[in-house]
Amino acid sequence: MTKKSLTGIGALALAAGMAAAHEGDYGLLVQGGQVVTGIGDHDTGTIGDIGERVFAAEIDINGAFWEAEEPGVFIPEASLPDNTQVSFTIEAALRYWDGTGPVNLSVAPDAMTLEFGPESRTTPAVDGDVSGFSITYDADAIGGFDEHFDFLMDSGAPAGIYVLQMRFGLSGFADSESTWTVFNAGLDEAAHEEAIEWVEANLVPAPGALALLGFGSLGLARRRR
Repeated sequence: MTKKSLTGIGALALAAGMAAAHEGDYGLLVQGGQVVTGIGDHDTGTIGDIGERVFAAEIDINGAFWEAEEPGVFIPEASLPDNTQVSFTIEAALRYWDGTGPVNLSVAPDAMTLEFGPESRTTPAVDGDVSGFSITYDADAIGGFDEHFDFLMDSGAPAGIYVLQMRFGLSGFADSESTWTVFNAGLDEAAHEEAIEWVEANLVPAPGALALLGFGSLGLARRRR
C-alpha cells in the first residue's frame, strides 16, 4: 500500500461534552518519566481525559481502500525537548467483529497498514510487537505537533468493527501503556458504541493494574465518563 502523509497536534485539557467523547487525537504527554495518552484536540490545542486508552474512529471506502486519517497524534507546543522522536509499536493482530450478536472479537480476516509519507507498517498475522517508525517533534512548531497516519485496509475487507492495539513512544521516556482504537467500517453508531464499551470493560486494565493486557486475556472494567 502506498498513500499520503500526516498533519499536526496540541496541548493540555479538553473541554467535556463532545458528541462522542472517545473521538479525538492520540494526545501524548509525559508524567513521571512515562508517556501518557489522553484525548487531543488540535483545534483548541488541548489534551483532556488524561489516561484515556480507548479511541474511536470511522473508516470509509475510498477507491481501493478502507481509509481513515483519524485519530492523529497530538503533542502540545514546546512541551518536549526539540527533536524528540515520536514513535509507536503495534502490539497485536488486528481484531474484528461483524456487528451481529454480542461483541466477540476475533483475529481480522484482513490486515491494517499505517502509512506516513514513504513509511508504512502493517498489523501482524499473530500477536506480537511490530516496531513502527519515528517522526521528529519540532518544539518551535506553532500549535504543536499534529500528525496523521493513513489507516488503510483493502476495500474487499468486510464491513464491521476493527480494533487496533498499540503503544506510543517518545525518545528519552518510557513507552505508554497499551491503547486500543475502535474503527467503525460501515456499521451504525450503536454497534460502534457497543464495541467501544466492550473494549473498555474487557481489555483495559483497571486503574493501578501492573500488567499490560494483550487481546489474549481480559481485564477488569475501568471508569468511563
